[in-house]
Amino acid sequence: MKRVLLVCLAALLVGLPFVSRTTRAKADTPPVRETGYVTVRDGTQLKYTVVRPGTGGPFPTLFTYDGYDAGSNPDPGYVAQYVPEGYAFIGVSLRGTGCSGGVWDFFQPAEATDGYDVVEWIARQAWSNGKVGMIGKSYPGITQLFVAEQQPPHLVAIAPGHTYGDIYRDIAYPGGIFNYSFASLWSFVAQPYPSYSAAFKGVTGGDQTCAQNMANRPQNIPKNAFVQAVQHQWDDSLIRERSPIYDIGKINVPTYTVISWQDEQVGPRSVNWLTKFNSKVPLYATVTNGDHGMYRTDASLADLNKFFDHYMKGVDNGYQNTPRIRVWWESGRDGGARAPGWVSAVSQWPPKTKTERWWLDQGGALGAKKGSGGPDAYAYAGPTGQGIQNPAYSGVTTQPNVYLWSVKPAPGTFTAYTSAPLTTDTPVLGSGSLDLWMASTAVDTDLQVTLTEVRPDGQEEYVQTGWLRASHRKLDATQSTATRPYQTQQQADQQLLTPGTPTFMRIEIFPFGHVFRAGSQIRISIEGPKFLPELWGFAALPLPATNLVYHDTAHPSSLALPVLPRFTIPTADRSLPACGRLIRQPCRPA
Repeated sequence: MKRVLLVCLAALLVGLPFVSRTTRAKADTPPVRETGYVTVRDGTQLKYTVVRPGTGGPFPTLFTYDGYDAGSNPDPGYVAQYVPEGYAFIGVSLRGTGCSGGVWDFFQPAEATDGYDVVEWIARQAWSNGKVGMIGKSYPGITQLFVAEQQPPHLVAIAPGHTYGDIYRDIAYPGGIFNYSFASLWSFVAQPYPSYSAAFKGVTGGDQTCAQNMANRPQNIPKNAFVQAVQHQWDDSLIRERSPIYDIGKINVPTYTVISWQDEQVGPRSVNWLTKFNSKVPLYATVTNGDHGMYRTDASLADLNKFFDHYMKGVDNGYQNTPRIRVWWESGRDGGARAPGWVSAVSQWPPKTKTERWWLDQGGALGAKKGSGGPDAYAYAGPTGQGIQNPAYSGVTTQPNVYLWSVKPAPGTFTAYTSAPLTTDTPVLGSGSLDLWMASTAVDTDLQVTLTEVRPDGQEEYVQTGWLRASHRKLDATQSTATRPYQTQQQADQQLLTPGTPTFMRIEIFPFGHVFRAGSQIRISIEGPKFLPELWGFAALPLPATNLVYHDTAHPSSLALPVLPRFTIPTADRSLPACGRLIRQPCRPA
């Protein structure tokens, strides 16, 4: 029970404030704090708290908007960072959360129109100069996308960190397998706990409006996100309604975002919305290895300051010349700091790459030519695969910062293929694809593929993972590429296996950026979904089976990766980073 509680607390990291280092401006008077309710178009009242400088004004306003407790306790870290610099900072609680009225239903369309109304309300206040920006990561990052798609006239900039684009493929059902662990922990702990705590404080503090709104909270129960995830097991109209990627091209204001390849909460597939963003609108994206906190590293926060100063204050700091997409390589390599090892730029997403292919072969080899020999068998027994869980991500500071990557899957429950040592550095950026011929003794099976680098020092370093339920293998040819398979995820396209019959399928390896060094080897492992949930854990099929991986001439299986051409590692960073330094990329003996 104690361990379950610790894991649950990790989900709270989605919305907890972070107190950042900042340079304070001199002020003769303390800031002004005001709280109240904004009435939106259908009469619902949303709780807000605004903090603004004690003198001067009107001010540009930064707006954070979430389902936790923003309306009662706007992020103290951002308040400390921006209010002394001449910004007003306002937090607003979504309808049905905190002290706000209405019914909460995760990312319902009303959240977007409510946000529009709040932006325009802010612009009418005496303390506002009419320029509104949005700030925040995760939940208050995702809400920004939906609000900006509504194009409120007084919204001038957004900075959504650690978002998703497609709620089905990115988080809820990666590869068609239910991510029950994240859905349950977030829906039953991470979201309601701070929301109800804020409302309790409001009620006990004498806020009668809050008390009246709390009386209607039972209406939230049928709309619980976990319940709805179970009800919507395919990519349907509700899924698309709650996925900002489909209308991302409507955003018409400068946008700053951070996406982490090993993000333990929302994953990295949000990088796909960059492809659909309006090319005429300034977009500044940082993509990096690391966790759900990279948006709030010192390097990112300093960049964020310049972004807002330029677009909200009109400061001529040259930010408009910042590259469209910056890649942070090997974040953490310099003494373990939460900063990039080095930075490069690409002009588009997906970047211009060359597809390189390695072929599965007998003896666990991954070669340059198509393989041969008989199939390799492994036992599928549900969720038994490996992962990079870490007790420190539970949110309890006394927990050890040790990855469980050292726990390898049991012998016989996986099969792995390893390349010869690479002759040159191989920089990979984007999604990968395992193009697999396999058979099973069952009519369906779940697959996890894990990509690693086997280093010359004998250590195996985690790189990335992907998943697929075999019956969900039907591809959308219009959206699939050589290195990114895209399944339709429609119930009408479900295809069960014929036991014992080799069947072709493609598994997406989630987006990543990694330089495989010359002398290292590339390894791909095939197994069941991971069995030690951190925040992600899978409801794998309870169908024990023997799975066969084919790699003969008639059934050539291969690994396809997008390799950057003409790529040079800075001289100071050419050596392998010390094991354990890269954020969310642990090592273990190979």
